[in-house]
Amino acid sequence: MWSSPLCTLLLAASLGWLSAFLMDDDHMTSSAPSSPHFTACVSRDQATFRCWWSEGSFHNLSQPGALRVFYRYKKNSPWKECPEYIHSNKECFFDSNHTTIWTSCCVQLRSHDNVTYFNTEHCFSVENIVRPDPPVAVNWTLLGVSPYGLHYDVIVTWDPPASADVSMGWMSLAYEVQYRRWNSSEWTVVEVQGGTQQTLYGLNVEEEYEVHIRSRMKAFTKFGGYSDSIFIQLANYPGRESIFPVALVLGILAVVILLMLLLFSQQQRCEHTRMHTNAHTHTHTRACAQTHITTGVHTCTHTNTQKHHALHTDTQTHKHT
Repeated sequence: MWSSPLCTLLLAASLGWLSAFLMDDDHMTSSAPSSPHFTACVSRDQATFRCWWSEGSFHNLSQPGALRVFYRYKKNSPWKECPEYIHSNKECFFDSNHTTIWTSCCVQLRSHDNVTYFNTEHCFSVENIVRPDPPVAVNWTLLGVSPYGLHYDVIVTWDPPASADVSMGWMSLAYEVQYRRWNSSEWTVVEVQGGTQQTLYGLNVEEEYEVHIRSRMKAFTKFGGYSDSIFIQLANYPGRESIFPVALVLGILAVVILLMLLLFSQQQRCEHTRMHTNAHTHTHTRACAQTHITTGVHTCTHTNTQKHHALHTDTQTHKHT
């Protein structure tokens, strides 16, 4: 039979393990641990990864070397100790020689006297813990302003994180652009599947906007950290109060030009009608004159014929007598 203190100790250790190893998918963080536990295992480049731990409430295990990290990739393979400790951060670093993707990796913590505080090891696949570093060189360029100066469009550009080998295709990233009005709590989210630029439409010229970006592996859902924020505002751009008079003057000028064109067109039409009427009148006059001349000649000819007939009749009468 186990003694009562021993049973109590085992029960406390089991409860401590259950609370310590409730790790989420993002960083494998524990909920309310009291015993030693891992706080995170993260890969930034899918070629290496790091795991961090905490001694919990076991302060006697806070000294460097008091806790050790062990790992293995195959279920029945022997456990191996962490290849590189960074005790100042309570961290174990796995370089590319100790990192294998598409294979389950299991880790556990042991004390210096070889006590394992987790009865079962924690296992994960390296590609599932990839959290890319934030994008860099975030910038913006003005594309245009609306006619009345109320809104404007910008294009936001960025570069992939230096730790992500995107150019060689080892990592394929998708991005998420978030922007909001300054001091607003509501972010507008834009997903970018490919490329390193995104256009933001219809920003208010009177507002300042905050923009930041994060990335994830295309085939996965977990994002890395956000980039440094940039702030977008049109400095010294004339507002609607100063643009409205200019727009009004331009509108009036356009109306005047349109009226002038209409008047000119009407004048041209009237001139064309007048010329057509004059030409028709001239033609009618010439036709009338020609008719009068023709009628006069016909009358004269008829009169001469009558005179010739009368003379012939007189001559015949004289001869007969």
